[in-house]
Amino acid sequence: MSEPTRKTAVMVDLETFGTTPNAVITSIGAVRFDPYGTWIDTWDFHIHVAVASQPRRSIDAGTVLWWLQQSDAARNALVSGQDAAADLTLALEAFASFVDGADEIWCNGASFDLPTLAHAFAEVGDKTPWAYWQERDLRTLKALNPQRIERSGTAHHALDDALHQARLVQHILQFNPDLDS
Repeated sequence: MSEPTRKTAVMVDLETFGTTPNAVITSIGAVRFDPYGTWIDTWDFHIHVAVASQPRRSIDAGTVLWWLQQSDAARNALVSGQDAAADLTLALEAFASFVDGADEIWCNGASFDLPTLAHAFAEVGDKTPWAYWQERDLRTLKALNPQRIERSGTAHHALDDALHQARLVQHILQFNPDLDS
């Protein structure tokens, strides 16, 4: 009997200055993982995006005020990340290279991370590096089975959130092997 083929998925998380698809993106975090196993690649992706490189994108005052109420670690990562941030086009090109070859692309909420990235890709004149049928949503999975795991890392840090979310997908699917795409 052969071993099952491992799926390669990417979990993505964004930090932004708004809650709409045209929001300014401040950072993109992503990890490659097997949703149905325990493998999480040690090669991860984290890039800060220069706010100044996004003049057509939106900043929401309520979200900026929300950021002011977050932990020192989250706020410091957001602010210090701007020192060496990439412009939006370069950040999206790097992200597209990272997700190349993935079978699935996951996020925590079907209405935010991927639509925001898709809007940004369209804005710079590029296609999204994934197909609509590859999209997966952790929030729906959590509603079907509210398994929880202990969190590590800083909340509202794109890479830490992506890693936590990938681990949560694996944990939920480990206890629910019939939930297969």
